[in-house]
Amino acid sequence: MKKHIHHTQATSTNTLMREMLQENPNLPAFFVVSAGFQTSGRGQRQNVWESEQDRNLLFSLLLRPQTIPATKAFVVSQIVSVAIANILSKYVKKIAIKWPNDIYCGDKKICGILIENSLMGNNLNTSIVGVGININQTEFSPLLPNPTSLAILTQQTYCLQDILEEVVCEIEQQYQNYVREGEEEISVLYHSLLYRLNSLSKYKIDSEDNIQEATIIGVEPNGCLKLKHADDTIHSYAFKEVEYII
Repeated sequence: MKKHIHHTQATSTNTLMREMLQENPNLPAFFVVSAGFQTSGRGQRQNVWESEQDRNLLFSLLLRPQTIPATKAFVVSQIVSVAIANILSKYVKKIAIKWPNDIYCGDKKICGILIENSLMGNNLNTSIVGVGININQTEFSPLLPNPTSLAILTQQTYCLQDILEEVVCEIEQQYQNYVREGEEEISVLYHSLLYRLNSLSKYKIDSEDNIQEATIIGVEPNGCLKLKHADDTIHSYAFKEVEYII
């Protein structure tokens, strides 16, 4: 990759990318910042992202999706999560996308994605896509609920740079496919990989105490999760309104 800067250590790669954009607003699309270790890595729901030095992929990718309306920003999550799932599926089976954009192998989390968008008028301007993929780490904190890695799953070690190049190339390919084909195709691909689709499972809805059985029947274009409840009613939920029980 020509457009790639690597740091031995960083607070977080998303923070680095934001700072670089402030210094150089013309930073090209698909520019990559990676780090061997993050002192303040973050995931969804403000969770800390734990990773040993030089054992996993920690990077941020810059997108410039300026033709995408802000109301359809979720398509960026679909593009990125489908691309990463495609690459990981080359190495292990049972890869799925846990809404909105975690990557799972079975019931274990192997990848987290954190996307920070900026707007220009009614459209997206930039998307900073932060990605953490567990590659060669084999021991994790017991405080983490369900982590796994390629090394755990396959008993092999991997070249981080090779997988990084594969992932970035696939994200760019999926993005170009979206530009050509539109949102319907990427939505179909996303749903084909969706964790627990059409499967009755338990969820916490709106609060820790409200546990309900429901079935995921899809994800709306705005990113809301559609659940069919026991009484056959269908409701849509934003990210922080529903939590999986795994």
